[in-house]
Amino acid sequence: MKAVKIVLFVLVGILLAGCSTNVPPEMRALMMGTEDIPQEWVIFKESTAEDWGGELFNVAFAYGNESTDPALEHQLIVYADEAEAGSGFDEYNAYIFVEEWQTPVETNYAPVSAADRFVYKCVTRDIEHVLLTNCFALQQHGKYVSALGVQLGGPLTFEVVDQVLTAIDNKLAGE
Repeated sequence: MKAVKIVLFVLVGILLAGCSTNVPPEMRALMMGTEDIPQEWVIFKESTAEDWGGELFNVAFAYGNESTDPALEHQLIVYADEAEAGSGFDEYNAYIFVEEWQTPVETNYAPVSAADRFVYKCVTRDIEHVLLTNCFALQQHGKYVSALGVQLGGPLTFEVVDQVLTAIDNKLAGE
């Protein structure tokens, strides 16, 4: 049954990918990739757009096809310079986090560079009669703003999210 779900999900992902703009390889190299997440995950969305005052690249992975299944979505926004990225970070930060979001005590992640601005918060909500924890991590790396949205569950734990954030941070630090 699980194999059938995965096959169907891959087919839906292929159809959706065919309808969107793929992220250029040079940008994908700076983003979360299949090597950074648990096995059996599939890309279900990859796109580019202009948003938050910069050029936004988006890739999303899922572990199943239900709205309550674990998922990760990484956005990388590229700005002309660090000052514009700072403004974009402030705008995104003010938009995404509301009072009920809290910094998770379960995380051990910290950016490699103390100069990077960073916010990581989570909220637990009842979605379709299931308590789900959703988290969001926002980090500025010079002219880049990295945003990682997470729906925890199954193989996607705080430890795995810390590993993904570290992988993204290392890729951007090497840029």
